[in-house]
Amino acid sequence: MDGNVKKIISARALLSYSYGFLNVLLSLYLKSIGFSYISIGIILGSAIIINAVLALLLSMMADHYGRRNILLLLFILFGTSAFLFLETDNMAILAFLSGLGGFTGTGGGPIGSGGPFGAVQSAMVTEYTKRENFSKILGIASAVGMIASVIGSFTITGLDLLRINVYELFYIAALFGFMGAGITIFIKDTGLRSKHILPRISWKNIVKLSIPTIPSGIGAGLISPIFSLWFSIRFHLTPGQIGIVFGVANIFTTLMMLIIPHLIRKEDELKVIIWSRVTASVSLILIALSPIMMLSAFLFVIRNGFQMGAIPVRQSFSMGIVDETERATSSGVTSFTRTGFSAISPPISGGILAYSIDLPPLLAGFINLLDPILYYKLFKKQFS
Repeated sequence: MDGNVKKIISARALLSYSYGFLNVLLSLYLKSIGFSYISIGIILGSAIIINAVLALLLSMMADHYGRRNILLLLFILFGTSAFLFLETDNMAILAFLSGLGGFTGTGGGPIGSGGPFGAVQSAMVTEYTKRENFSKILGIASAVGMIASVIGSFTITGLDLLRINVYELFYIAALFGFMGAGITIFIKDTGLRSKHILPRISWKNIVKLSIPTIPSGIGAGLISPIFSLWFSIRFHLTPGQIGIVFGVANIFTTLMMLIIPHLIRKEDELKVIIWSRVTASVSLILIALSPIMMLSAFLFVIRNGFQMGAIPVRQSFSMGIVDETERATSSGVTSFTRTGFSAISPPISGGILAYSIDLPPLLAGFINLLDPILYYKLFKKQFS
């Protein structure tokens, strides 16, 4: 593995560790300082829009002006947002900082999972990797990120058992953000640049890749930002207990990320994308119908494993059908459509949550089923 890839993965590990607890704590923290469910939904929705716009603009700038330079800026913005987050209870500022740092889950987890970080870092990995190894190297990078995220989730549990204020972890996230910036400085700039800020070579495939992300984003926005809150309300779990559920889910996802790329050929990537998304969507529907905490937790683990576990395969597929100078832009555009459309969902799910605990995951599951259907329709010539 190239030394520059190791630096990218190391910086991502610090980020993923932070997201491991931030994605759990955000909605819980907003509730703890007095915001209503509807207000929490508005904050999360606004933050998702901000992060989506950031992903679109900075990914195009990364291809044109240098991916390492934009990645350095992103780490600085993340660290600053995390450091300032606990210093205010202003609704607008909290939404802005959440979006700037990607605390809603749109940029969390493994490399390539979304947001501006995912767009830039996954494209950077391919700069130092042969095409036939995309899926494997992205799988390793994603697995490392997930392991770090697992540790982040269980950190909440540890602090909760020690009766330490878990929300102080925002300051740890700030520190790791600035450390990530320090590592990024030492990544070699290959000089690879796009001639134009807007994509001109691969724009047709970029559009096709973006279309399935619309239902994916809407469905994810209904439940993903509030999943920790959902477990808290539905089964009265503490932050520490929720951290265990999320941690186990991340462990399973990590195993899937390591196993799947080694079992498939490049020609099988589209099949894996479609069937993993179907499995994840059905699991989400069953979560809504489950009256038992352990069963819901099990289905949550399955859902995350298949939804997130195939991310390296999806990234390999998408990176393989776009020009190398437009790969960050491709990831940025798909992230923008996914997270942009997901922004309309949290205010809706916040309102629904006040009346029905079952509907957010149920609706999300049915809407998400459109994602694999569209993948098949748009790329069926490559489906063998």
